[in-house]
Amino acid sequence: MHFRIKKGLDLKLTGEAMGKIVSPYSSHTFFVHPSDFRWLTPKLTVQVGDAVDIGSPLFFDKEDERIKIVSPVNGTVTQIVRGEKRVIQTIVIERDNDTTSREVQFDAPISAEDYQSILLRFGLWPMLRQRPFSTIANPDTLPKALFVPCFDSAPLAPDYSVLLQGRGDEFLSGLRVMRNLLPDVPMHLCMREGADNALFEAAEEVEKHYFSGPHPAGNVGTHIHHIAPINKGESVWYIDPQDLATIGHLFQRKELCFDTTVALTGPCVTEPRYVHVPRWADLSELLATSTPSDNVRMISGNVLTGKQFDEYPAIRFYDHQLTMIAEGGQREFLGWLRPNLKKWSFSHTFLSWLAPKRPFSFNTSLYGGRRTFMMTDIYDKVFPFDIIPLSLLKACLVKDIENMEALGIYEVDDEDFALCEVVCPSKMECQQIIRDGLFFIKNDK
Repeated sequence: MHFRIKKGLDLKLTGEAMGKIVSPYSSHTFFVHPSDFRWLTPKLTVQVGDAVDIGSPLFFDKEDERIKIVSPVNGTVTQIVRGEKRVIQTIVIERDNDTTSREVQFDAPISAEDYQSILLRFGLWPMLRQRPFSTIANPDTLPKALFVPCFDSAPLAPDYSVLLQGRGDEFLSGLRVMRNLLPDVPMHLCMREGADNALFEAAEEVEKHYFSGPHPAGNVGTHIHHIAPINKGESVWYIDPQDLATIGHLFQRKELCFDTTVALTGPCVTEPRYVHVPRWADLSELLATSTPSDNVRMISGNVLTGKQFDEYPAIRFYDHQLTMIAEGGQREFLGWLRPNLKKWSFSHTFLSWLAPKRPFSFNTSLYGGRRTFMMTDIYDKVFPFDIIPLSLLKACLVKDIENMEALGIYEVDDEDFALCEVVCPSKMECQQIIRDGLFFIKNDK
């Protein structure tokens, strides 16, 4: 099927990653962040000084002990960083050797339960997420559908054909694993119309869909909304193509490996490129050598939904992009009153709107102050769902569950409101409002 997304917005930034994957990045220190997994309450299985191997459990979910997060390397736990109320923030591992994979043994699976137990056993189950709530998929329930988003439309998003370079067989093997795991569940591959989709089109026993139009055409929420909308009590699973390749690697070679490929992007990057990195590796050296300036915000993910790096810089578990943009906050003479061809504005405040394909060097400035909601239809121009975004945001703010459900809260996630946040004249934190609303509903049950 073909879908044309008409409402949305493509933010053109400088610093797109080009070319092929460069040589791998190596690190001896690894930072595992439990916060990468939404609303998971970790229970540690290691202490400082413990030796760990690739695939050794580091912690599990208190609500379901089967869901484990495992070590990506062989090494020793050197530090467990805690925050307020002793919340586990980071597990620091010092690598012992340069081994990137580990051979594992398991009997040939013959049923869906066998595939599930293997994924749980070796720590690959967290790669499967579910909507609503965007949490790790519940092993005890079957979804109404499985989605594989095969492109990303966010600013400076990487090319998936580059991310999966040399891993085509592993990706297709991962799809077969999903078919064996979910034999009666429809599987949907969502591709960018007109892109290089040769690898994805080779997949069998899946439904193939093509999307065109501006961002958020590549968001999994957009795909779910148009193909298999979620009603109350239902769930839909989704998984990233690189994670599928990791699962395929396990079943093809009986080898566990957590390496991944990311795009290093942004206006402040001296050489935008693709880098092969071990998951959760300390990226301090890579980030320091990739920009000439100190006044830079470093983000795991894209500029719309990414998370700023803290003192333990490692790419988040589900991200495949690093972005560097300049820190803003400087006051400007006359501000928006000055005619300017180098500034972007959604409302055509600046003449730069005459060159819609021109990339801009965005920074972190808000260019305005926060204020109460303004009654406007501006959200509707960038929100491609059959949902009233402003009403849903207000229902979330007052925690009106009945209205939230009636307005479609189960169909959305915070990333679906990222563009609303960009164009919002009130500078409201739309993503946080939706996230808080989802959290309130989840814990009210």
